[in-house]
Parts: sequence; C-alpha cells; structure tokens
Amino acid sequence: MTTELSQEFVSRVRTLPGVDADALVTALNTAPSVSVRLNRRKLTDASRLGYGALEPVKWCANGFYLAERPKFTLNPLLHAGAFYVQDASSMIHETIVGRLAELHGLPASPLVLDLCAAPGGKTTSMINALPDGAFVVANEVMPQRARILRENLLKWGYPDIMVTNSPAPRLAAAGAVFDIVAVDAPCSGEGMMRKDEEARTQWSPGLVRQCAALQREILTSAVEALRPGGFLIYSTCTFNADENECNVEWLAAGMGLEPIDLRLPAEWGIGSQLGSDIPALRFMPHITRGEGLFAAVLRKPGGPATPAHGRALDSLRKSARVILDGIPETNMKGKIEIPASEWTLSTRFPRDRFPEADLDLDTALRYLRHEAITLPADTPRGFVTVTYQGLPLGFVKNIGNRANNLYPAEWRIRNL
Repeated sequence: MTTELSQEFVSRVRTLPGVDADALVTALNTAPSVSVRLNRRKLTDASRLGYGALEPVKWCANGFYLAERPKFTLNPLLHAGAFYVQDASSMIHETIVGRLAELHGLPASPLVLDLCAAPGGKTTSMINALPDGAFVVANEVMPQRARILRENLLKWGYPDIMVTNSPAPRLAAAGAVFDIVAVDAPCSGEGMMRKDEEARTQWSPGLVRQCAALQREILTSAVEALRPGGFLIYSTCTFNADENECNVEWLAAGMGLEPIDLRLPAEWGIGSQLGSDIPALRFMPHITRGEGLFAAVLRKPGGPATPAHGRALDSLRKSARVILDGIPETNMKGKIEIPASEWTLSTRFPRDRFPEADLDLDTALRYLRHEAITLPADTPRGFVTVTYQGLPLGFVKNIGNRANNLYPAEWRIRNL
C-alpha cells in the first residue's frame, strides 16, 4: 500500500475497547493472506488445484490458505466452478449456516436470500452448507456487479438459484418468506485497508455515518423479507461499532430480533463483540489470519408458517428485476436453439447426454479464450462437452477438422 493510514482513522482505532490498536495498525500495513474455498459438490481434493502445500482454514472445512498468490485465471478449475478465491474471514458464512442447521434446525428445503450478494463469495459459501433442494435468491442493486454475480453463480453450478438486480424493498415485496436472509452490507471498509487502496483513501467519519444509515435501510427490508422464526445474518468488513454492534443492538431493541450465540470453538481464535452484551463474531487481522470482518446472527420472533416458496418466487419475479432464473439448458444462436455451455456447469447436468472430451491445460486455456480447438480424431461429431480434469467447462460443436467454440464470449479470459 502506498497511502498511509490517516491519523484520524488510527485515533478511532484506539477507541475500540479491548483492542491492541498498535498491533492492529501494524497488521493493516502487512501483506494479506491468500485463500481459496472448494465447491464441495464439484471438488473435494484440494491437491488437484496444483498449488502445492495448502494449510486448512480453521473455521471452514472447505477453505485453504496458499503460500503465494498464483495467476488464478490460468487455472481452468476456477472457470469450472471447482473453487472460489475468497478471503478466509468471509468463509465463516459457510460455517454459520451449518451451525444454524446443527443448533436450531432448518427446513428440509430452505429459501435463502443474499440481499447484497455481489460478487458472490458469501452466496457460494452459504450454498456449500445448504442441502440440495434449498432455493437461493442472490440480489445486487448495481447492474455491473449483478452481471459479475450472475457469472460467478452460473460457474458455481448450484441449479436452484435466482439472481436479481433490484433495490432491497423490491425483494421485501415478496413477503416475509425467507428462512435465511444474509446482509453483507455496504460499509466503510476499514477491514479491507491492507487489500484495497480505495478503502484507505475514502475513509472518513462522515462515510461511517453514511454507511450506518444505509445499512439500517437495507436491514429494514431484510427483516420484512424474513419469515417468523427465520435467521438474519448481518456482516460488514469494518471495525467501528456504529456499523456493527450498534446496528445489531438496534435490530434487537427496535426490531425485536433475538441475537443467536453460535458457540464456535474457542481454539479458532475468532473475537467477539466489543462494548456490547450481544453475541457477535469479529475477525481482526492482528489475531485471525484474514481480513477484518464482523458478523452477527439474529432470529425473528415467531414460528415458521407453512412453506409457500412457489408463490413467493412467483411474486418475486413480478416485484424484482430477475436476470437469472435457474441455469439455462439452451441458448439461441440466431434463430437456432442450441445447448447452453452454462448448462454443463450445473451440478445437475446429465453427464451421459453428450459425448465428452477431456482437454489438456493448453487446449483448455484456448477454449476459455473462446478460440476454436481441435479434438481427437475419434471424437463424435456434433455437440460435445469439453472437460478439464473431468470437470465440465462448456460445449463445442465438433465438425471434424475443428470444434466451434460455444463458450460464452463475454466470459473469455484475457489475463494471460
């Protein structure tokens, strides 16, 4: 980082109760760790990533630290949705959902909303912990970020997914129907200051106040969308209490939600709330190996009503802008309907429907650059699923002397 931490920010850090401010400031001036999380439905052996020795993340069974940062774009398994590059602290969402199921129980087919979902890290993290049959709605209000979210969730391949691009009240308009609502709220970004130059330069007390107010607006819609007995997961990537403990206390006192203690193992080294009796999780870069993150879980009073997910989703399709409604099986090419490459990435894709050709690394990268490739001479003509290490990447149409590339052009890799 080239920008020094502002003295005003450092002074604010020194007001955090029980925090070693000098150690925290020193940590914010060191290099961040690098970590990835496996897609449990696609890959269980982390050694297949080819990144050498990996160290497990204590609080996430599918998370691993890397010794250094490689060029992730050049690993076809990333594009196959086998893993996601994510800061280790944010992987706690997978554990939170699993812990809720263990301690409090979830419906057999829960309906889940991630209200501020882009780029998709926390959505895919929760999907890892959810049972098959859960339906996940991921929303992002900014159009460009929503497109990135859509791509990442298509690659992750969980089929029961909807992506929306709407303000939070549009999602609440579907009614109090969601079993889990996650709000990873826009925040002042104090916990990202060793990774993000903008987080350092944009910080101000005014930004903290502005973010805290916006967070309460979003949380109001989140509570409206949550069914009685449902769980709210609130998180930020910042340190100050205004955006963290104060908002959780407001949810408890003003909105009537019940804070939940997840009782995570002490040996994980995750911090707790500051200056409050309400249970919460605090990841501090000088203590835990990851970026700064705050998370709390609260339950809405009441018991679950009879699930009516179908009606709720139909209502959502009317109230929100839907940009993905399940993984498409076909696309239009001109006036012709052809199999969609996105379909091959689904964990429900019928692998016996089309012939397959497994590609070596160089050919896989050419495919991902959206170039024509040549398949082995004995490959059947017509639509063929191309794979890398046995995991589907997409379709080609094999015409013999070459295979026409059907990989989505907007996804082609350029960083070589």
